Amino acid sequence: MAKINDRIHTIINVPITGQQIYFLAFVFYFVPAFLIDTTFTQYLSWSKLRLLTYISIPLIVFKIYVIDRWHWPDLLLITLLLGIGGIAWRAAHYPEILMMMIFVLGAKNVQLRKIVQWYFYLSLVFLMILAIIAIIGIVPNLVYYSKLRPTRYSLGMAYTTFVASHIVYIALAYCFLRFGKLGWLDYVGIIVVAFIALKLTNTRLDFYEMLLLIPIMWLAQRAQKGKRFSQIFASFWWMATPLLTAITIIGAYFYDPANHIYQKLNSVFTGRLSLSYEAFQRYPASILGRQIVEHSFGGAKGVKFANNNLYELSSHYFYIDSSYIRMLLVWGGIVFLLVIGGIIYITVKETVKKQYVLPAIFILIAINAMFEPHILQLIYNPFLLAVLATDQNLRLINGERS
Repeated sequence: MAKINDRIHTIINVPITGQQIYFLAFVFYFVPAFLIDTTFTQYLSWSKLRLLTYISIPLIVFKIYVIDRWHWPDLLLITLLLGIGGIAWRAAHYPEILMMMIFVLGAKNVQLRKIVQWYFYLSLVFLMILAIIAIIGIVPNLVYYSKLRPTRYSLGMAYTTFVASHIVYIALAYCFLRFGKLGWLDYVGIIVVAFIALKLTNTRLDFYEMLLLIPIMWLAQRAQKGKRFSQIFASFWWMATPLLTAITIIGAYFYDPANHIYQKLNSVFTGRLSLSYEAFQRYPASILGRQIVEHSFGGAKGVKFANNNLYELSSHYFYIDSSYIRMLLVWGGIVFLLVIGGIIYITVKETVKKQYVLPAIFILIAINAMFEPHILQLIYNPFLLAVLATDQNLRLINGERS
């Protein structure tokens, strides 16, 4: 009996670390947030799932204000940033920016490698289980028919592109974790997965990005080994985000449907240019964001809407796919500048330290963000947490010994 009491006493007195609280909050957020983007919402209330994600907020706030031991000027800045996130959330009626802000600011003294590991295994397991139970009919597997493209399957997600986007970010996490050991077998596996995703979802842009991932990672590996040409080339990758942001916004704002070149680009990007242009016409940019009413093909209602327009994109369809346009119009100019500035900070910091895995990942995220809306969703993109997360284990990622 005394031994049992000693064990209980030992367990009770084990110190709780900030990192443990962080990952507990991460799971509390990730699980319901992932389910929100699936056809589980036909059985589970979307609003209740959203409420469950908010359990993570007091956990991270406790870590920031009690455990992390910030100085008072830092706490004032953190409070201001959280206030901006809260205002943008209420203005846009999308909570992603507040949640991302909280997890970024709460990542102090949390190892980035462990964050990416948690993200990778949670995403991979959830996506595989979801696909299986959708195929056998436990949850709906939405099927999209069109005369303009092959039949597409959602595999339990609310829309087909969500599947491909998850696969892209899971591949980026895999490359981050395996960076020092990536070889031709890894790259062959990525190609195989990319072809399977293309066959099932017909998301061509994500397929091309999966293929582009291979030479980018190969160059990053060479740069990490000190190859001069590769280092020179990789030293400019930090410019990808501001450059592609400017190209996307300028291209959309000055879109001309009568211009032959614009017409061709709009066709290649499956109508995204014209939709972004329409967004600028309907909703001018603001400082703190606004609510934007969108009509997409996601969910059970969306698939019926899509399948009723087999020959063309319905004139009622309106959705802002580009993360850059979405940040600027939905969450406002302040959030837009904070996010772009945060990415530049991460990539410049790593480039100066001659660490090339994160700049390589962010050049691929920068390309993805031109066409996909997931840059601020933690269930897709954990790499923004690198703003404050510790990178002390990057030497191991790069294949070096301490």
